[in-house]
Amino acid sequence: MDKLRQVAEEALNTFGAIADAATLRLQEKGISLGSLAVVNEATAESIAKDMRERNAQRVSDCLHLRREPTIARLVVADDDDREEVIYISPVGTVDTRGIKSCSYLSPKGRLAALRPGDGEEIHIPGGKRWFYVVEKVTFQPGEWSGEWDSRPAVEFREQETPRTIKSLRELLRGGLVLEGEQDALAAWLGSDDEYENGLIEDGIVKETLTAMQLRVKQLLDRYQDEILRLPLDTRIAVLGPPGTGKTTTMIKRLRRTVDVRHLEEAEQELVMEASQSSLDHADSWIMFTPTELLRLYVKEALGKQGVPVHDQRLQVWDDYRREIAKRPLNLLRTAVRRGLVLKSDAGILQADTLTNQTAWFEAFDAFQREDFASQLVVEAERLAASQDARQALAGRQVKGAIDRSAERVTVLLSELAGRSAELREIAAGIGQESRVDLQRPLDSFARSPGFLDALAEFVGSLSADAEDDLDDDTEDEDDEVENQNSLVGRRQIADIFRRAMRARAIGQASGRAPGANTRAGKILAFITARGLELPDLRRVGERLLIQRAASRLARAPHAWLSGLSLRYRKFRRAMRAEGQWYAPGPLGAQDVQPAELDLIILAILSQAREMTTNVTLMVRLGDNRPALLEAAAELRRNQVLVDEATDFSPLQLAAMRALADTRTDAVFISGDFNQRLTIWGSRSTDELEWAVPGVKVSPISVTYRQSRKLAAFAGSLAQLQGATVTEQSPEDFKDNEGWNPVLGTGLADPDDLAEWLAERIREIGVLMSDGVMPSIALLVDDEGKLDDLAAALNPRLEEMNMRAVACPRGLVKGQEGDIRIFDVQHVKGLEFEAVFFIGIENLAIHKPDLFDRYLYVGATRAATFLGLAVAGDHLPEGIRALESDLINRWPARM
Repeated sequence: MDKLRQVAEEALNTFGAIADAATLRLQEKGISLGSLAVVNEATAESIAKDMRERNAQRVSDCLHLRREPTIARLVVADDDDREEVIYISPVGTVDTRGIKSCSYLSPKGRLAALRPGDGEEIHIPGGKRWFYVVEKVTFQPGEWSGEWDSRPAVEFREQETPRTIKSLRELLRGGLVLEGEQDALAAWLGSDDEYENGLIEDGIVKETLTAMQLRVKQLLDRYQDEILRLPLDTRIAVLGPPGTGKTTTMIKRLRRTVDVRHLEEAEQELVMEASQSSLDHADSWIMFTPTELLRLYVKEALGKQGVPVHDQRLQVWDDYRREIAKRPLNLLRTAVRRGLVLKSDAGILQADTLTNQTAWFEAFDAFQREDFASQLVVEAERLAASQDARQALAGRQVKGAIDRSAERVTVLLSELAGRSAELREIAAGIGQESRVDLQRPLDSFARSPGFLDALAEFVGSLSADAEDDLDDDTEDEDDEVENQNSLVGRRQIADIFRRAMRARAIGQASGRAPGANTRAGKILAFITARGLELPDLRRVGERLLIQRAASRLARAPHAWLSGLSLRYRKFRRAMRAEGQWYAPGPLGAQDVQPAELDLIILAILSQAREMTTNVTLMVRLGDNRPALLEAAAELRRNQVLVDEATDFSPLQLAAMRALADTRTDAVFISGDFNQRLTIWGSRSTDELEWAVPGVKVSPISVTYRQSRKLAAFAGSLAQLQGATVTEQSPEDFKDNEGWNPVLGTGLADPDDLAEWLAERIREIGVLMSDGVMPSIALLVDDEGKLDDLAAALNPRLEEMNMRAVACPRGLVKGQEGDIRIFDVQHVKGLEFEAVFFIGIENLAIHKPDLFDRYLYVGATRAATFLGLAVAGDHLPEGIRALESDLINRWPARM
């Protein structure tokens, strides 16, 4: 023990020395341009920006080191058996005389994940060298009553069980008796006192959660640490049961990769270039969660790890999808723009479409590619048939380009981009004359008394849901659409009339009149209803067809993106007619449900990505790049991260992957198929690989959350739903047998339920060895039951000075020690020491397809205590076999 006390004394002195050095460094002025002897004006702005970033990083590191100076002490030896003592810091380092330290996130920090006796080759500035770990102690430092301590610290020993020291300070003071050193009296008093009074225990003692927070380990295990240090451009899927540290690993990896100091030289050069979104690397990341509660949970954990985070970087997909669909992708209708209308409850799709989304998307993608190419063929042939020699030659050249592209769209777009100037000239020459011809009918009709006022009133009455003419090209013309959106009042009315005349002219020339339900068709019907004769615009239409052909061919790179919404609606119309993918019934032309919007967004983002990676196309487009191409680029980030990925559909995951910068293509997703709580969620690694091509699937199975008995119960739940759980208990942890889950039956009456809950909560308080009540959550099957349950329970909690707080829609309310009540659908990814699941029999009735998964997710939120309450006499039929594993109450401490 003398050696351990020496290490404890050295460590406590080191805590103070590092914290003091960090405080002194915070007082430094920092570097600035004024500290340079010579400043190159051409590079001054870039240098100043780099200096600001370094100063900000210095301040952040020092603030962190003041409260958490070090997290481990290692004795390591190199291949020449030269030993050194290294203190591992959670972030950067400060100069402290006589103390060697390195950041856990640095290459040498990898040694902190190893056990004594293990070694590894480490990249250091001088090259690669072999090191092995001789000794290892980990810390949880803090100041108590003005003194540094670690509560606890863990000593790792080669080929032996680790030992947990409850307090380094108490170890030095000798205030408590060390396990194994009790005197004869202590031995006579019995083993219980040895455990209650012992300062050192065999194994790693799991910390009890007393607040609603994410349990983030400062040091990962060896396998998690390997994931942490994978190259930046790796696409990773970390899969594993609850409590295996998936989210922790993701957070620690993000903390490492946003700091360029910890990247390889080639990676640093990559991310120091101007990104496609114009964001600095530290800001160029985005993380998605399926619920708002989990978003807030992760946000707090990221902040504690020193990752600067704000709402733009941490997103719930449902909110993010709506925002980007409004702007910058301009898909959804706004007060000033026509577009799609998102209907969350629209019964547009067939039941099995949501569970077969990859095939649905591939069917659409094949349809729209063929539709796009066939339209270009039609336009090229129309141009080639022109009586004008120049127009005919241009048409034949485009037809040859289409044949050469062999259905490779970006290759074809590249060729058309090279010919766009000539094609635009042809279109412009025809367009000016046609515009004058289309204006004449309005001049003529204006002589009819009251026509203009009646027209204005009629146009104002037209529903924005009027179908678009799928053969008209106005929806594909960015300039036209922008001009239309900018027009107001009478000028807008005149423009809408001109478009109707354009539709008539093209309809006369092509033999297909505008549809009766289109806006143009309704305006034409309005004119004839007033006894006016529609003008003959056939010859104008013939010119317009040539103009449209040249314009569409010139604008093909733009239409490839901007026409996606239109092509999707053509696809939907065709498939509904065939009875595929879509349900029958009334359907607004502009209405879409969320999965349809996911499909369109994925198509835009993936096609924009495909275009961006074609260097020839990008050069030929030059400054004439499609607006949506630039919009997609602005959305990209150096890193994309997804928590609880199996709750997202393959289309959603693929859209998220498309948000990764094309240079880094860095994607990190984590999840567990057994915890999928959505019908449309991803179901297999095949779907993950479809969504994120080249993804490296990294299973982890060591679970750190649950006691042995709760882990066994959760495993039984998984087996009942036909799943397998490959979780393993951590070898180093102190035996954590725990308690069986409890079952309360016949609790239909709210007062009976509240009394049962209060009794079980009292039992938990008695069983806690330190007397501190742990974090507790109550999960219900319906959002409407939150307030009533809180009202019934609170009078019974008063004598324990506790309070239950309803948390509607997953919003966190109340104080740190309160018992929170949630609808179970919001608690994915969270952890509590104790969980009570109420009303599971109702889930079995109302959500039979997902009942077992809800129960599995709810049960695995609990680390130590789990209670199930039902109104009837037994568990639901599907899980009744588990009743033998449940008890009526938890025992009082002996």
